[in-house]
Amino acid sequence: MLRGSVLAAVAQILVGSSVAVLAALRDYPFYLGQGLRYGGAMLVLAIVLRMIPKLDVAAGSDSSSNRRLTLRDYGRLLAMSLTGMVGFNLFALAAERRADPALVGVIVGGAPIVLAVVGPLLARRVPSVRIVFAAVVVTAGVVLAQGIGGGSLSGVLLSIGALAGETAFALLSVQLVRRIGAMRVSTYACAAAVVLCALGTVVTGEMRMPTTEEWLALAWLAWGATALAYVCWFGSLGLLGPERFGLFTGLVPFSAVGITALIGTGTPTWGHVLGALVVGSGIVLGLWDKSARQLTPAGRK
Repeated sequence: MLRGSVLAAVAQILVGSSVAVLAALRDYPFYLGQGLRYGGAMLVLAIVLRMIPKLDVAAGSDSSSNRRLTLRDYGRLLAMSLTGMVGFNLFALAAERRADPALVGVIVGGAPIVLAVVGPLLARRVPSVRIVFAAVVVTAGVVLAQGIGGGSLSGVLLSIGALAGETAFALLSVQLVRRIGAMRVSTYACAAAVVLCALGTVVTGEMRMPTTEEWLALAWLAWGATALAYVCWFGSLGLLGPERFGLFTGLVPFSAVGITALIGTGTPTWGHVLGALVVGSGIVLGLWDKSARQLTPAGRK
């Protein structure tokens, strides 16, 4: 569980770092920018996977036949890219134009609760009361740090769409990650997103060469906030399961604030500090297991 927790924390820090560079892409065509982002990530992941095929995180089997993609797998990957990658960014961007960013963040910040409830139900298990309560604590920490804000009904609905995209992204990938590995899922999902973004670029007709600042922003989004972040994201998801993994999504707004403070574009408040403490306590509560004392040195029961 320690390995999965570290990977989850790193993933959320990297995802939060994207906030620091998104301002540089505010005027860049959406679909082309996202296509370059996912294309760059796919290229890096494919090269690393080709050179070091055993680097996969949380792969469920070393059998090559077990890692072959089926028609259902291709559909799942397409759904992942449609909901949690291209769709999530579209909904989040549109929501922030119609509602206060704090409101959008709070609604999307409800992902831990959704994953804590829906994840077990999809696996035909009863949700853990402790983990659901921990998810509520994590979400409360996000609300405490960001406030609630306000916005129109359309902004609320679009924020709910972003929340649905984020949770679908995690739930759709769990079994696939455990079977073929985090790096392969990351690579294939990015490839599917590139196809969708290429279609969007053709339909909108919006395209131009990035400026130097935009190239730098796209490079970090591709290699740090996507390629590395996704490997850590899917790796931790496969190790922790969706309900415990979901608790770590509460770290995103705090990593964003911390990184913007480091580069001088943001200033943390005492609300952020207190909210971070509440989120941290929720994560500890959700990960705490009385049976942990029975674990072997290898970390397995």
